[in-house]
Amino acid sequence: MVLTLASPLLLACSWYNYPMALFQHGHKSGKRFVVIFDIGSASIGGAFVGIDGENPPEIIFTTRRDIPFQEKLNFQRFLDSMIKTLEELFVLMQKAGGGVKVKEAYCILASPWYASQTRLIKYNQDAPFTVTEDGLDKLIEKEIVLFRDSKLFAHAKAGDAMPEIMESKNIQTKLNGYEMSTPFGKKASQIEIAVFISMIPASIKASIMGSITKFWHVPTVHFSSFSFTAFDTIRSIFPDERSFLFMDISGEVTDISLARENVLLESVSFPAGKNMLIRTLVEKLKTTPALAMSELDLYANHHSTPEHVAQVEDALAEATKTWQASFQDALRQFAKEFPIPHTIFYTADDSMSEWFEAAIAKTSTAPLTESGKEGVNGGAFVVRSLGNAFLGKFVRLVEPDFEDPFLAIEAIFANKFSSLI
Repeated sequence: MVLTLASPLLLACSWYNYPMALFQHGHKSGKRFVVIFDIGSASIGGAFVGIDGENPPEIIFTTRRDIPFQEKLNFQRFLDSMIKTLEELFVLMQKAGGGVKVKEAYCILASPWYASQTRLIKYNQDAPFTVTEDGLDKLIEKEIVLFRDSKLFAHAKAGDAMPEIMESKNIQTKLNGYEMSTPFGKKASQIEIAVFISMIPASIKASIMGSITKFWHVPTVHFSSFSFTAFDTIRSIFPDERSFLFMDISGEVTDISLARENVLLESVSFPAGKNMLIRTLVEKLKTTPALAMSELDLYANHHSTPEHVAQVEDALAEATKTWQASFQDALRQFAKEFPIPHTIFYTADDSMSEWFEAAIAKTSTAPLTESGKEGVNGGAFVVRSLGNAFLGKFVRLVEPDFEDPFLAIEAIFANKFSSLI
């Protein structure tokens, strides 16, 4: 159970092409609108989504803005840039929405804006007892307090406000060793609960909420982590995949989460994503960040000449090895406690999916099998991209230009979660 730091894509749509008429049919059909804000480490996305809980969510509008790239990352400047970019996105969305009323906002954060753990709670009594909602709530609250007091937050300066709970989700309950989706009212002598808890620094949450209230008057704002949002969505779409790895490869960070037997057990992060490749090209090719981004996109989209491909691949060789070594270290850390699942689901900028899949495929997993742990089959993973082509089967788009895999995952999550409120 370690620090999760968890993220998004680069896609933009122009608000002025999509007038208020897009939203009018929702009222007639009984749909209600929610707004989603996807806050990552490289970009921030926003969406208006029509939901009713019974049908796939209808994505009415999306937009995305890049957080300004920093050649040398400074966290305070990074945070200031994120808030500024968030408010710029709000201006675009307000113009696109034309005053549409939204009942709920979903604010989904990726790394490095939060920390999380899955806490495994065990409670036993000699004599069987009746399981109640109040009893489970008290057990979970105790774990939240322990998490808040854990070493994850020991570095906080004296006088700083304590981190705030972003979410606490009961992801699995077992009675006497058997998983139960409806445990209340049943008798047991042993309870096991897996609770996913994420927290956000009070200052970061206050900055985000301050920006939201400047632009939006939404009765309810739900905060959640992208790692849990993606985990819950994967469980919904692939009910037979009870054990898997999920990777979120964003601008600044790669997050890897391990799910085993339907429990999100552990997550690790390392500071390497698409922006690492851009910084490498800036250094190796002696160019500017803007030109390096352009060079990388040309390469990723197969628009480069053979000479240019060779030049980019030579420049990125060292960065590729660095990313693979960090990935392998993360797998080793998992393997100390858990078998490594065969399946990897991942999210990444669509243009970079091919590069990251190749990097994953070429990463040696041999050391993971030496300790007798379950290794990957034949040394290879089954890698599945949660990209636009796949997720399009689970959402409805008013316009094709509104494709955005991160916002699609979050729309599926919001559709399910909102229907339970």
